[in-house]
Amino acid sequence: MKKTKSKRKKRIPFIFPTLLLIVSLNVCAFSPATNVKQINMTKDLVSAFVNNEINTVVAKTTDAEVVRMLPYDFSTPKNPPNPDNFYTEGGKTCYKDSTIEVTCWREQSKIGLAEVCFADVKIKHPSQFRRQWANGDYNSASNQYPTNIFASSNGVVGMSDDFYKFRKYGVIVQYGTLICDKRSTHPRQKYLDVLVIDYNGDFKIWKDDELSEYIKQNGADDIMLSFTFGPAIVENGQPYDSTLEKTYPLGEPYMDSGRAAIGQLGKLHYLLCTFGSPGTIRQKMADIMAAKGCITAYNMDGGQTGSMIVNNTLYNKIAYLGRQRPVSDILYFCSAE
Repeated sequence: MKKTKSKRKKRIPFIFPTLLLIVSLNVCAFSPATNVKQINMTKDLVSAFVNNEINTVVAKTTDAEVVRMLPYDFSTPKNPPNPDNFYTEGGKTCYKDSTIEVTCWREQSKIGLAEVCFADVKIKHPSQFRRQWANGDYNSASNQYPTNIFASSNGVVGMSDDFYKFRKYGVIVQYGTLICDKRSTHPRQKYLDVLVIDYNGDFKIWKDDELSEYIKQNGADDIMLSFTFGPAIVENGQPYDSTLEKTYPLGEPYMDSGRAAIGQLGKLHYLLCTFGSPGTIRQKMADIMAAKGCITAYNMDGGQTGSMIVNNTLYNKIAYLGRQRPVSDILYFCSAE
């Protein structure tokens, strides 16, 4: 007995620091925001691991469902989607596993000859809603095609978002880390709508000045993701009033342009949409998203930027030149299996 106790005393001091070192390297060393001044890694690989292990044990002893989560950090999910889980049904491209369901389809627009593409996404945990930067690094000096960014994300479905690096202002948060809080000095480019997603996966629209002040007072810990483009095009299930956006500087609202938007349909239930060439005005995009049942919907950067990717393949026809535009980031949804 004494010999056994002696061995344990020698092993524990060695094993515990080693585990801490491994976890620290995984959490911090590969963060693409290492040059960002404020890094908050309160929700990391350890919490994800503990959550998944507990859920697995509980599920084995009860009828409870296993709800797996991914780390709330800048890492890429370890496992790619299972190719066997992609299938076609009724002309729609689908994916389904225990953590995510995706259905993608195309519709012919009643406006001209444009094609409208949709992706209906249901996830089991908010951590499956993610953002990926060009070259895997927020600080990257170069952009990439959306399909190339997506290829390194291990995602199931994704879409171009606000192309943040194009304008270098906005309120950008990723998993509690404040990446940027810059206001435009141009009088017409103030008071932008910001899409804020909390740790329940729910959408909320903030004005950028109000969000900036909130973060200064309270920090960004309760913000999972934020995007700055806009405006909000559906709120409380109602399409917005286009007369209110005459001074909104982004997205050329009254031009027939290619469009991109994301909406929330319900709890952890989302809709992605791209509207191809010859395009439409933003009010029509709002009407489309409201008609599909969105509670909240937000306009993303469209035109040649607007891209939807499914199973590492470009799903929509890019507006104008038909070629992807290199961008700084995308949003995507992934499996947690």
